[in-house]
Amino acid sequence: MAKTIQTVLKTHGLSRATPAAVQAALPKPGPLAAPVADFRTRMLQHIEHEAAKLPAGATWLASSDIIELVFGHYKAFTARGPLKEVGRMVRLIPALLSQLTAPRMRGAIRSVRTVDVKQWVHAHLGPSMLARRRRVLRPDMKPA
Repeated sequence: MAKTIQTVLKTHGLSRATPAAVQAALPKPGPLAAPVADFRTRMLQHIEHEAAKLPAGATWLASSDIIELVFGHYKAFTARGPLKEVGRMVRLIPALLSQLTAPRMRGAIRSVRTVDVKQWVHAHLGPSMLARRRRVLRPDMKPA
């Protein structure tokens, strides 16, 4: 029963239609042991309660599998680099989630200015680990 509920949530996400989908996927209740019947009731109530919080027509992730997969791709991509930090390369995550075509790349390049990217990086990420290391290890060079 738990595996069936988990499968429905992972494959369809959580929406207002999820309680009905879960009930349809579960086998018809026959004579169940008291703990199993209680578990089934509590799970269905919890799913209904959580689904009722969502806006109509919205479907939300019900599992972290997709997020873990995306960050796994990001880590594999950045493993080739010398610094292992979430830095400016984090902006690659959308590229890992879609099919890259020349028109899409051209549109992305035209829609965001370099100065905007630099401002965002400064505001949200700050200096890279390499820049911080250089600042600490390089002695102040004062003109003579």
